[in-house]
Amino acid sequence: MGEVFGWAHSINNKVSEAPLFYAFYLLSLVFAGIVVITPGAPLVLITLLVQVITVILLPETLIFLLLLLNNEEIIGKYKNTITQNILGFLIVFTIIIISTLYALIVLFPEMFK
Repeated sequence: MGEVFGWAHSINNKVSEAPLFYAFYLLSLVFAGIVVITPGAPLVLITLLVQVITVILLPETLIFLLLLLNNEEIIGKYKNTITQNILGFLIVFTIIIISTLYALIVLFPEMFK
């Protein structure tokens, strides 16, 4: 949130230097604590759904990073070579397949028994 709104946003800052960051940080911790102490909360399901969301967002992030690594204006002489691009995209493709299978197993466990 600090990056989005231009606030000071680092644990290395003092509370007086980044009050909005620490307020948001504190609210996040309080919310997480409330979820954990809520009676009957399906904590295992919540954990699995968070992992599925992460699995869904990871490939997009990796593709963006690969595209960034091919931008000569930003990276300069450290731009990816063809070999690095091939390996990078193979790794991302493998992660997409594995993460899709993981998401399907979590969301539809009865299909994989």
